[in-house]
Amino acid sequence: MDEHINNGNTTENTDKQPYNNYDYSDEEYERMRIEMEKRRAERRAREHRRVMKNRIIAIAILLVIIFVIVKACGGKSDNKPAADSSSQTESTKQAEAKTTTKKKTSDNSKAEETKHKIEQSNGMTFVDGILIVNKTYSLPSDYAPGVSTIAQNAFDEMAAAAAQDGITLFVNSSYRSYQDQESLYNSYAAERGTEAADEVSSRPGHSEHQTGLTFDVNTTEDSFAGTPEANWLAEHCAEYGFIIRYPEGKEDKTGYVYEPWHIRYLGKEKAEAVTKSGLCLEEYLGVTSDYKYAEDQNSSSLNTSDTQSSQADGYTDGYYQDNTNYDYQY
Repeated sequence: MDEHINNGNTTENTDKQPYNNYDYSDEEYERMRIEMEKRRAERRAREHRRVMKNRIIAIAILLVIIFVIVKACGGKSDNKPAADSSSQTESTKQAEAKTTTKKKTSDNSKAEETKHKIEQSNGMTFVDGILIVNKTYSLPSDYAPGVSTIAQNAFDEMAAAAAQDGITLFVNSSYRSYQDQESLYNSYAAERGTEAADEVSSRPGHSEHQTGLTFDVNTTEDSFAGTPEANWLAEHCAEYGFIIRYPEGKEDKTGYVYEPWHIRYLGKEKAEAVTKSGLCLEEYLGVTSDYKYAEDQNSSSLNTSDTQSSQADGYTDGYYQDNTNYDYQY
């Protein structure tokens, strides 16, 4: 289809005709035709863009209307909660008050539970009925009970049970007198110095071995850690009344390096309670282990006037008779 320009207007014709009495050549006429086709395509494109723009605007307006309607409906449903907000606030405050009261009651109960009964007799200190011997609390130099029969029997029972599991346990070291400990400690101090000796050995009067309730099992070498014997001992000793006295990671509490071979007899009930707590004995009893407090041990590092008696009279497993009559046969 051919197209001519006539006074700015376009007309369609099937025949080639002159414009303003000017006869175009075939090449000129073809260029004019192509130009007109381009302009027509541009007009169509502009019209298409206009239509699409109008559609987008219409859709946007429709979405805004829908949003306003939904918001209005939602606002109506929120009116009731808004009206009840004051009552909800009051209920929330009451619930918080009850929670706070329960928490305070729980905290007070825990505070009561952390109070410990401290008793001293003949130079020895008992906390919640347990004889405590460490860097803070000592024994008299003339205290020499020998090995506790109860503790020895418990160890023998434990060793027999271990043997059934293919584990061999034996006593490497047990009771040591004040004088024996003095000689041992002095040898460490002479060899390593006092500070290093204090990490691995007790000063005379401060050794648990003097109680007769303590055993070093199999060996006192660090290589014992992680062995089947050490693992069995840690897992089962509480069943027979013993605890690992100087557990790993508690060096700052016990005052001594980790000793997987060193067990202390407490009786089954107390040993299982201490072991289950995950605490060392110092943490469990709320006491210190530091030589700088040793001189004040008669009044203890805890204020006795701030403690309360929550321990029933009498030790379990037979090594305490009552609060006034201690059985020193262990």
